[in-house]
Amino acid sequence: MRLNPDKCAFGVSTRKFLGFMVHERGIEANPEKIKVILELQSPTTLKQVQGLTDCLAALNRFISRSTDKCLPFFQAIKKGKGMKWDEGSKRAFRELRSYLSNPSLLVKPLSGDVLQLYLAVLDMATSTALVKECKGGIQMPIYYVSCSLSKAERNYNQLKKLAFTLVVIARKLRP
Repeated sequence: MRLNPDKCAFGVSTRKFLGFMVHERGIEANPEKIKVILELQSPTTLKQVQGLTDCLAALNRFISRSTDKCLPFFQAIKKGKGMKWDEGSKRAFRELRSYLSNPSLLVKPLSGDVLQLYLAVLDMATSTALVKECKGGIQMPIYYVSCSLSKAERNYNQLKKLAFTLVVIARKLRP
């Protein structure tokens, strides 16, 4: 096996790895990707909204209830309806920028840690948060998963939506 010395880093406290900032405290979103969204003006064209959703896809695991927060953007670019950037979309964009100004730090679970799974089921989306309990009862996020519901899935009753959410998170987190 050969190692390229230009691509290796040993004994560093923080390092950019696969688009994330990895350090001893956990994993953070790449500040460059967040900066792009924070400096972005409110989109006015279809291409700009698509670019915004692409940027957000890279940050999805760091945004709690991301599908719920991004739903107005998806609805603004629905096929056959043209671009509809309304007040709800503008408000969601402002709230998302505010949320991203202080991004979550995802921590690594250790063997023996107490883990909790939170489920949120809405009409149009489901979200889960896997957290670990630290000293003093503080909960730190490990992973966020969100998904939008298809038209058929929206017709499920609340219990079926919860079961569907458990299936989605189980598939995402399996080794």
